Amino acid sequence: MLTKAWQIFPTGTKLVVIDNSSKQDAQASIEAVCARRGVAYFRLPRNFETNPSRSHGISQTWVFHNIVKHLKPDMFGFIDHDCFPVRPIDIAQRVGRKIGYGLSLHAQSSYLYQTVEDEPGWYYWAGLCFYNFPTVEYAKLDFRNRLDIGMDTGGGNWPALYSKHPAADFEMAHSKSVAVNVEGKIADFDMLDEALFHVGGASYRSLATNPDYRRQLSDHIWKTYLGGIEDRLVSC
Repeated sequence: MLTKAWQIFPTGTKLVVIDNSSKQDAQASIEAVCARRGVAYFRLPRNFETNPSRSHGISQTWVFHNIVKHLKPDMFGFIDHDCFPVRPIDIAQRVGRKIGYGLSLHAQSSYLYQTVEDEPGWYYWAGLCFYNFPTVEYAKLDFRNRLDIGMDTGGGNWPALYSKHPAADFEMAHSKSVAVNVEGKIADFDMLDEALFHVGGASYRSLATNPDYRRQLSDHIWKTYLGGIEDRLVSC
């Protein structure tokens, strides 16, 4: 879905799939989809971290320090594989002259740390975070979680970056809940800035293990946003 959506809807960015999966069959499947769609693919070195959140953060940190800092792009960022455009959105324009653009999350209430402007501690969700590279080139970005200060994946960037600047220096995405009716089953999903559909969601999780629902949801998304199921390369 992500690779197809990136073909259909202009985003102002180039998609590169960074593969953090540990199973060889998954790696082969993902690489094959990228090859069919003409999307750049890079398989990460083996990550022995077993905690999914920390593994995610370690992977993003590795990409920044070992790939992005060498390429020196004008702008770079990360988007989760289950978050994809369903209408045009110019991500580069959203970043603009600010330090970054993404969906902000706040530290858990018992761990609210303060900035120089007495703003509560916050961080970009690891599934949607883009940055103006020249403004963060020399920052020691760390996308790992920081449970000690109440922050999930991406929280390591609070002490490294976000706490050093007013929140107004960052562009914030807006999220709203969208109810999706699939064969009489209603679940809430996130829509970010009216353009990015996120498959993850609390009400969806209770249905996610049902293979029939997963197929029905897949069909619904392809037919509603991506022009039909004919171009679906890997079924759910």
